[in-house]
Amino acid sequence: MRPMHATVAILTALGTWNDVMTPLVIMSGDHNTLPLAQLNFQTQFGTNYNLAFASYLLALLPIVIFYIICQKQIIAGVANGAVK
Repeated sequence: MRPMHATVAILTALGTWNDVMTPLVIMSGDHNTLPLAQLNFQTQFGTNYNLAFASYLLALLPIVIFYIICQKQIIAGVANGAVK
């Protein structure tokens, strides 16, 4: 059951971490989540690519670290599912 729980945890964490619409509707004022803050780098007429890509890398780090921690359980689940 551990590989299944690790996979569900990673997919749920990724979906929650990248959610833009719910915080956009619920939150107001100066408090923003990271995906909402990333929208500030894009305007109608251009994008500040240096700051945008730096913020994308910073947003990617927690999910990659979480995946590295759970990677052992996911690989075990794939290996167990491949053998009859």
